[in-house]
Amino acid sequence: MTTALFMIGATVAAVLLGLLLLTLLFPPLRIWPTPGPGSWQGYVFWPLFRSLNVLCFVMAMADGTHFLGVPAWSRLAAITLLALSIALFVYAFWILGRDTSYGAQVGLVTSGIYRWTRNPQNLMLIIVYGCLAVAADSAPTYVLCAAMIAVYFLMVLAEEPWLEAAYGEPYRRYRNRVPRFFNWRRAAIRARGVVAQRRHESGKC
Repeated sequence: MTTALFMIGATVAAVLLGLLLLTLLFPPLRIWPTPGPGSWQGYVFWPLFRSLNVLCFVMAMADGTHFLGVPAWSRLAAITLLALSIALFVYAFWILGRDTSYGAQVGLVTSGIYRWTRNPQNLMLIIVYGCLAVAADSAPTYVLCAAMIAVYFLMVLAEEPWLEAAYGEPYRRYRNRVPRFFNWRRAAIRARGVVAQRRHESGKC
């Protein structure tokens, strides 16, 4: 059963990755972001994308071979981080809205969590599938989760020229200000500010 699941997942992953690469190389054949409901892109992309997401979790539950012998505490930590990442994904999805998340041109969101990363949903899901692979510790799950992570990364790359065409200069300013995945510079400034504040408060005492 696991072999059949893996073969199906690998086939879906290969097709989906191929279409996303084609999108990057030949934008007129863009598969993502989809033009909207009823388009051929929607009929092709969403079944493949959703199937691969589900197959990663099904494979993780079906195959318990412990390929790398990851310790139990590491697997538990991965599950904890996975749950936290899903919560942050849901928050980012709620902030952006369902329509915009699915490729609609509703408006450019730059506040909240989007001040830290231009792609919080994709970033959180990349972490989710990395954690899922570690938690399952099975060879087929590692392969399918790696493919899923690659899909999310290519989706980010495919979205960028689309967003620039849709929102123009406001998006370019946002892109120059906020990194693709995480604003480490902003985080470092915040951390130094917190440390300085605590030192100042300690000095008063």
